[in-house]
Amino acid sequence: MAKFYVQSGSLRGIVDCFDSECAGVWAVNRVMDRIASLPATDAPMDDDQPWEEEHDIGMFALEDSIRISEKGFDRDDCEVLDTHMAFVHWHQLKKAIDAMHQQWDEM
Repeated sequence: MAKFYVQSGSLRGIVDCFDSECAGVWAVNRVMDRIASLPATDAPMDDDQPWEEEHDIGMFALEDSIRISEKGFDRDDCEVLDTHMAFVHWHQLKKAIDAMHQQWDEM
């Protein structure tokens, strides 16, 4: 596996993946993991303090594209993936894993 430098918006990370597309899906997964870990609450939000700071949770924000390179961050020769397409691939993967999990639970 190769090492990829992945960046988009506030996300910067290094990941070992089979290819750049997998690295893009990893970026989406990092964001979705943070969202899934948020506590469910019906409490009103305080507009004076960002929710992430109030709950000591760092959030990531992705841009319209994800930049991926095997050479380092901030490279002009990086591969650029569409964030929406990376999210679609992540969602398809999640649906497949959820279906397998459900089948195993029914055994």
